[in-house]
Amino acid sequence: MSAPRNEQPDPEDSAHTVASLWALRACELLCFLMFATAMPWQQPAAWFSIIASMGVLRWWHVNRPTFRARSKAHRQRVYRIYMWVLMSFVGSSCYFLYLPDNVPILAVLMSYLLGNATLIAVRLTGDAVRTTIALCLAVLPTSIRLIVDGLGGNALLAMMGVGGLLMTTTMVFLSRAQEIGVMRQVEHRRRAEAAADTVAALGMAKSRFFAAVSHDLRQPVHAIGLYLTPLANLAAHAQDAAAQRAVEGITQSWRALDDLLAQVLDLTRMDSGAVQAELRPTEIAPLVDSLVRQHSAVAEAAGVRIVTLVRPDAFALADGLMLVRVISNLMDNAIKFSPVGTTVLVTLRPGGSRWRLQVRDAGMGIATDAQARVFEEFVQMHNEARDRRQGLGLGLAIARRLTLLMNGDIAVRSALGRGTCMTVLLPRALRPPDATPTQTRALTMPGTRMPLLGSALPNPVFNMKRVLLVEDDALVAEATRDQLASWGLQVLHVETADAAMAQAAFGQVAICDVRLPHAASGVALALNLRELGKKVLLISGETHAALREAASRHDLPLLIKPVSGAQLLSALQSL
Repeated sequence: MSAPRNEQPDPEDSAHTVASLWALRACELLCFLMFATAMPWQQPAAWFSIIASMGVLRWWHVNRPTFRARSKAHRQRVYRIYMWVLMSFVGSSCYFLYLPDNVPILAVLMSYLLGNATLIAVRLTGDAVRTTIALCLAVLPTSIRLIVDGLGGNALLAMMGVGGLLMTTTMVFLSRAQEIGVMRQVEHRRRAEAAADTVAALGMAKSRFFAAVSHDLRQPVHAIGLYLTPLANLAAHAQDAAAQRAVEGITQSWRALDDLLAQVLDLTRMDSGAVQAELRPTEIAPLVDSLVRQHSAVAEAAGVRIVTLVRPDAFALADGLMLVRVISNLMDNAIKFSPVGTTVLVTLRPGGSRWRLQVRDAGMGIATDAQARVFEEFVQMHNEARDRRQGLGLGLAIARRLTLLMNGDIAVRSALGRGTCMTVLLPRALRPPDATPTQTRALTMPGTRMPLLGSALPNPVFNMKRVLLVEDDALVAEATRDQLASWGLQVLHVETADAAMAQAAFGQVAICDVRLPHAASGVALALNLRELGKKVLLISGETHAALREAASRHDLPLLIKPVSGAQLLSALQSL
């Protein structure tokens, strides 16, 4: 059982191993054999028997699980008693192993005792009291006897005794200095662990905070988007040009707010560890083809041509949705900064164990000293006026974080007046055995651009007449109800899962928020309603992967707030 995290372990907690037991007994046996050749063997045999027995008893006692489970204070007390008793018997060598007239044997004895003292000083670092007393018990008796005998006319013995005293004193001071150093290291470690715990707690709090904020901030933005459609209809019917321009301005601001909200929340969720990549072999070519089609209208309006040189059957170990987001951000930037009549080139090249996916433009380029900053948040080159139409300066920061989450990297190569090449490095993967030709399809991620409301939506045609709306936010519910009513649908609004089940017979379609009162799950409610024969559309302000996985696993259509009227219309018509 290990010591508590904030408790300094005892110096002997990890010292009593089987190897140390036999090594010490071997040294003591060797000492016995040496002294048995110079004196009656009974004396060194008695000394060895006492030392060895005490050492084995100590090893057996301190290695018992019940002893290791005791408090540090209890363990320290037992360790001290054993050490001091054992060193007392070691010090008894001044009687059992002492030969007054045999200087070589006495030199061997003193060497053994000083070696023992060195081992004690090293082994007991962290407990100066135990070390000091143990050193004195082991060395001082023999040193004092040598000094006394040396005063009778043998200066060599006196010097050996004085040397023992000096060595003992030096070891005591060195042990104390070492103890101070260890205590400082333990304190530094404690502070570092406390700081790490604080950072981890802040990260968890940040993750929980933004999970809640992500939902709560999206609610009013979602309601604004739904109110814009009836406003656009009213302005169009009234043929009021000023009102139409105002609606268009509100729409632009709403879209900018949504972009900023989505990207900032994405960044904070990635930094807090709330976003994890689902790595699997992903074919690159279909993703690139889909994104080229998505960006073709924007490129055409900008007078820019997109050319791709991406080989088929090339697989990377990546998260498909994250990779789409990365490539989309890079293509957005390339189109945005390319002059009219130029080409954006997307290529895929092998690079050892990685793929090198490159997006090149022919724009004005980036200065060498500024290239390291392009991946920082809110950094925009060539946009000193902070024109929102040129972006928010978060696209490359998000792309970099997503790439790192996929165990890849992203690099920039550019020069002023010579364009920019962004390179995404991704681990290569083998084609899965069960892989089938991938059909190109449009992929979306939270924070992608929403359609503008340039003109009022025409009166739609539905295969349903009544809709059950399950939404606990009054503002969002009112906006959604008004939008649905403007399309000629009858709406029954309820706030809770229980109320929804009580009104399950109403209508053919249900629109369910995912987060409901009383910790109810909108996904579970949707499954229950679908069992009763209803078609269900999920809407949520949460963006975590678990929700998307659950919706995909149960084949439930899911919209992420904020949702525009056009998106809601398209989702309902596809049911």
